[in-house]
Amino acid sequence: FLSHQSVTRMAEPCFGSSEKARELTEEETAIVASQVPAPAHKIFRLEKEARKNWDKFYHRNKNNFFKDRNWSHVDLKEACNNVDFEQPLTYLEAGCGVGNMLFPLAEVYPHWKWQAFDFSANAVGMLKERAKERDIEVSTTELDLSIELSSPLFSSQSDLATLIFVISAIHPDKHDVVASNMTKLVKSGGSLLIRDYGINDYAMIRFGREAKLGDRFYARQDGTRVYYFTLEELIEPFEKAGFKCVRKEFLHRRTINKEKGVDVPRIFVQAVLTKE
Repeated sequence: FLSHQSVTRMAEPCFGSSEKARELTEEETAIVASQVPAPAHKIFRLEKEARKNWDKFYHRNKNNFFKDRNWSHVDLKEACNNVDFEQPLTYLEAGCGVGNMLFPLAEVYPHWKWQAFDFSANAVGMLKERAKERDIEVSTTELDLSIELSSPLFSSQSDLATLIFVISAIHPDKHDVVASNMTKLVKSGGSLLIRDYGINDYAMIRFGREAKLGDRFYARQDGTRVYYFTLEELIEPFEKAGFKCVRKEFLHRRTINKEKGVDVPRIFVQAVLTKE
């Protein structure tokens, strides 16, 4: 199946967006139907070891694995057209990894305040090192977003937050908790941009034997997990928690690697929400 690396190293030109997912071919439908589920003990172990597997991922790959999202300021401004980006905003990168969203934004908006958290202590440590090298002040902490927050995480709530390929790594049964926690991190009137993996993405049909943990929920070879969303599944927990959806769409892209002769359809979900 497509690894973290193949997803991030290849070019992904956009060729449109819609509120309709990609339809599987007959062959792809048969492949998905034939996927062999993982045994119960593996499902339990992967849930128990979720933090350890992400720590291993960042320990192994350091901060040079995922490329900085240099598209971020353009896409963010286009998607969140209700936000005045010239104001001194407080920005939160939720599930920050090593800051691949935060640091490109900091180059364009040096007048913002910065917040970041991640599940992985290794990821947060590397983000702090990058911030020190760039002389950028970032409020950071470790957080399991799937556990209900009992106290404020930062001294102030954010005006703008992002969840970029974060929720898909969390068990679907815990998405309601994720949404509830985000209401505590974003201020009233603030905005949240979510981008994640969409149903019928090419990677979803490429998983091997015993990688399937549930309906559209899979384990990669490194033990990290990924869920593939419908738009309704992405939005519903956040609307129940107190956000209002102002924009939702499937992003239709292609992953292209001419050297390897790869040209496959990628499907992502994206939504912009405001906290009421």
